Amino acid sequence: MSGCKLTSNITKENCEYSLAGIKAIYLFNYDADNLCPLDTDGAVESITLADNTLKVHKIDFVDNTASFSDELAVNGNGGKYRTHTVNFTISNYDYNLLNQERALSLGKFTAVVVDKSNKGVMLGRNNGLSATAFNYASGAAEADAYGWTVTMAGTEIEMGRLLKDESIITSIADKTVTTP
Repeated sequence: MSGCKLTSNITKENCEYSLAGIKAIYLFNYDADNLCPLDTDGAVESITLADNTLKVHKIDFVDNTASFSDELAVNGNGGKYRTHTVNFTISNYDYNLLNQERALSLGKFTAVVVDKSNKGVMLGRNNGLSATAFNYASGAAEADAYGWTVTMAGTEIEMGRLLKDESIITSIADKTVTTP
């Protein structure tokens, strides 16, 4: 018999509005020495980057193109792990994006996604996320979607962690706006 037992009821709050979708994505370079401690409820209570020259960057993605998933996976020997995935589309095809292409394609990141109900979730906290796709589509007709579609995924030992508060990430995000 398994030693894993539920310790509380799982209930749904019926008196709250909630929206699907992502309103913000933040990426920062993964480093095993980044500190993202959890409070007693298991939520991320702060973020301290190992290298103070590194920054948290907000991704300006095309509306309604971002999503994330957190899936249970089972390997051939019965071991279990989680797969965290983040997807988004960037419409820019300019020098600012092209100068970041190598980092987005080859780098390893921790992501924080904030949904439209203002819940922040950290993905890749322990092992980071790497690009599995970074593709451009021009679209054929005038109304077609176009842009760079980015998919990042990573293997984790825990579910994506909620942030205690969205200000944990917004307070350390780089406020610099680069225009062409």
